[in-house]
Parts: sequence; structure tokens; C-alpha cells
Amino acid sequence: MAKYNFNQATKLLEKLFKAGFNDEKSILGIQLDDLEKIQDISSSDITILLELKKAIKSKKIIAFLNCEDERKEVKENVWF
Repeated sequence: MAKYNFNQATKLLEKLFKAGFNDEKSILGIQLDDLEKIQDISSSDITILLELKKAIKSKKIIAFLNCEDERKEVKENVWF
């Protein structure tokens, strides 16, 4: 089960956009020092950010926004 919901994900995206991280390349490039630029970031936001970065790398943004757990998807694709 996903550790976040759609509302939390969109709030994080708003924070990232306000901080100037407004494309996939800049989000993937976020480092620990960059977290200071993001206003009011919480530990749960950081967890969601890590999931977002994984989704960008695997090209599964829609699944991320739908709060789908990657493990669930793998189980559904097993044929035996």
C-alpha cells in the first residue's frame, strides 16, 4: 500500500514548483542541500519525494499520482 495519498503528492508538487523544481530533470537532481530551498518540507514529504524520484526514473508518473504501490503492480503481472 502506498505511504501517501493524492492530496499529499499534489501538495509536495506545489512546494517543489514554488522552489523552482519544475521539471523531471530538476526533481531528479534534488540533493540533500536542496531540501533547504523547499519551504515547510516535512519528513513525510521527503518520503513522497523519494517515491516521486523512483516514479520519474521508471516512467510511472501516473501510477505515482494514483498512489499505486509498485509491489502491487508486480504481483498483478505474475502469470503463474
